[in-house]
Amino acid sequence: MGVFLTGASLAGLCLGQVVRTQEGVLPKPSIRAEPGPVIPRGQPVTIVCWSPAAADGFRLEKKNGNFTYKDQLVSQETQARFHIPAVSNHTARSYFCRYHKNTRWSKRSEPLELQVTDEDVSTRPSEPASGNYLVGNCVRLGLAGTVLLILVAILAEAWHSQLRSSQGPQGWRQEDTHQRDETPGP
Repeated sequence: MGVFLTGASLAGLCLGQVVRTQEGVLPKPSIRAEPGPVIPRGQPVTIVCWSPAAADGFRLEKKNGNFTYKDQLVSQETQARFHIPAVSNHTARSYFCRYHKNTRWSKRSEPLELQVTDEDVSTRPSEPASGNYLVGNCVRLGLAGTVLLILVAILAEAWHSQLRSSQGPQGWRQEDTHQRDETPGP
């Protein structure tokens, strides 16, 4: 006896898989600070929450579970941005992100430790700047392309030299050498 799948039973199997996925736990979101987690006092920072799937809304929470920032409602988006216009000792703390889909909330993200400093963090060598890498990457790609062109030119010149040496000097043929070797000298 064989197994026959009708359109209705196939649709039922697919729907069952979707229902099981929707009933499962939502994956953890990610959290980051722009331009970074260490900010000079009085400077702005944006906390970005990112979910691996489309969400209906995001929440930024403090370590104790309270939230001071209004939930951001989004329509099928995967990230939300919470702007802090000026960091201070009051805003320097641990933050977490959560998101919701329909009525289900995700687990908390890993913590983000927002720190305030009185020094200029843009010149500190121990803190790598999280900036735009586009210019650096373009320079590296240009340099790699130049090296590649030089290698191609070297290979073309070597191939051309090999071709010329196998033909011998201009106007000289391999047969002429054999004839000179066989003719008796004076």
